[in-house]
Amino acid sequence: MTPEELLAAWHIQQTAFIEFRDQRVKAMLEMLAAAHPEGRPLRVLDLGCGPGSLCDAVADRFPDAEVVGVDRDPILLRLGRETNRHGERMRLLDLDLTAPGWVHEVGRERFDAVVSATALHWLNPDKLAGLYVALPQVLNPGAVFLNADHLYFDGATEPFLKGVAEEQREKFRLAAIDSGAMTWEAWWEAARSVPGWEAEAKEWEERWSDKSPTVKVSLEFHLSALRAAGFVETTHIFRWFDDVVVFARLP
Repeated sequence: MTPEELLAAWHIQQTAFIEFRDQRVKAMLEMLAAAHPEGRPLRVLDLGCGPGSLCDAVADRFPDAEVVGVDRDPILLRLGRETNRHGERMRLLDLDLTAPGWVHEVGRERFDAVVSATALHWLNPDKLAGLYVALPQVLNPGAVFLNADHLYFDGATEPFLKGVAEEQREKFRLAAIDSGAMTWEAWWEAARSVPGWEAEAKEWEERWSDKSPTVKVSLEFHLSALRAAGFVETTHIFRWFDDVVVFARLP
């Protein structure tokens, strides 16, 4: 597969997991439009950017925007850089969000917004809370935070809701695969097999060889951690079962 074909397959495969992926991105873009500073380009930081899907959507919507994406996956970063349609307006950086000092590596200029999509669930609760505490260091006053992710219902306290959400999500995923979407495993097998990407495939194996499941947290955890970090108006602006867009703003 070419990088362009691989990216197209990524979008289809991701949508198989997120039925209303386009709608939640639209909700995020509307909030960015509301936060757009007058008189200068919008600057957006994307956490766990993958191949730059959300970066790309932001750069398309705001032709003067500057977007910086951060990720640790060498294959996804290579894919994003090779399919970048926005030149220097979109930069993808290989940074570890759990490492001390990452905030000093994203540039001197502060951002008007920080976004993330289907990524922060990879962080354990302590690392996630630490990330939120660090964010004000790279944001302008009034900056907005938007995180789209599956925030699963709790099996102990919300068993009915959890069951309904899981059934609905799996039904949609299977229908998408029947319609031609690649499975998660098949996509990654194809990505690791791209000719010329052997170094990235090796690095991918080394970085994720000891990866273990993370502790899932609730919407309430995100909101509480954001408030503790100094954010206000902590809420959600989109929800479909357990698919949620978290919102917060700096004073």
